Amino acid sequence: MIGIELDTVGHWAQARKLPYTTYRDLGEKKEVRALVQSIVDEVNGRFARVEQVKKFSMLTKELDHEDGELTATQKVKRKAIATMFEDQVEGMYR
Repeated sequence: MIGIELDTVGHWAQARKLPYTTYRDLGEKKEVRALVQSIVDEVNGRFARVEQVKKFSMLTKELDHEDGELTATQKVKRKAIATMFEDQVEGMYR
């Protein structure tokens, strides 16, 4: 599961005149997916094949402390994420 940083990717999209309305809309753009894939490919080059990311899914919403997805210090609550995005995670293993 990969989440984009809205401000950073939003600026990237604006510079390319790529319109979007929401976090989900931006994250679902094929251009953003290609950007993330290029970064994953670059990082994968630093790892052995067994350590590489084979598949990923984009988060459909920005993680939020108030929704119980992050701790007060902005750390991901894995159990909450596993529950909330269960269908997406399962979809990557089908």
